[in-house]
Amino acid sequence: MAHDRIIALLSDFGLQDIYVGVIKGAIAKIAPQLKVIDLTHQIPPQNIVAGRFCLMEAFPYFPAETVFVAVVDPGVGTQRRGIAVQFGRGYLVGPDNGLFSGVLSLSPPLAAVELTNPYYWLSFDPSFTFHGRDIFAPVGAHLASGLSLERLGTPIDPASLVELPLAFF
Repeated sequence: MAHDRIIALLSDFGLQDIYVGVIKGAIAKIAPQLKVIDLTHQIPPQNIVAGRFCLMEAFPYFPAETVFVAVVDPGVGTQRRGIAVQFGRGYLVGPDNGLFSGVLSLSPPLAAVELTNPYYWLSFDPSFTFHGRDIFAPVGAHLASGLSLERLGTPIDPASLVELPLAFF
């Protein structure tokens, strides 16, 4: 059931300020009944490789249908895509920068969308620097509440998702 779903959060925000709390507030504003679990917010700043590794190691321990909202995003404010991806055990929401490539190497994507429907964002005019609050967390809350992936934006070919090359490892 949708009310039993979990949102798991991973970021490089740290815990010294309000940003993680604000993300959780954005989720609660949409779906206060959801369980929110912090994987970590201590990924080294902008270290996509570390975020990829932690997410890949954590996802098998979560129930099916978990929504993973992950934000390690050195490209925020650029033309990089915001995405939501359905895979065999749940959903991934965040930037299309290779952060999800570890999970998807173990559990291939079933469908993906570029997040182009602002109706499911916190604001029709999101911040250039806080897509975690304005786009990714709200989209995650809607998905975990039972909204279909297709309503969130434009379908994209899962083969077009950014992968981190093996040279990074």
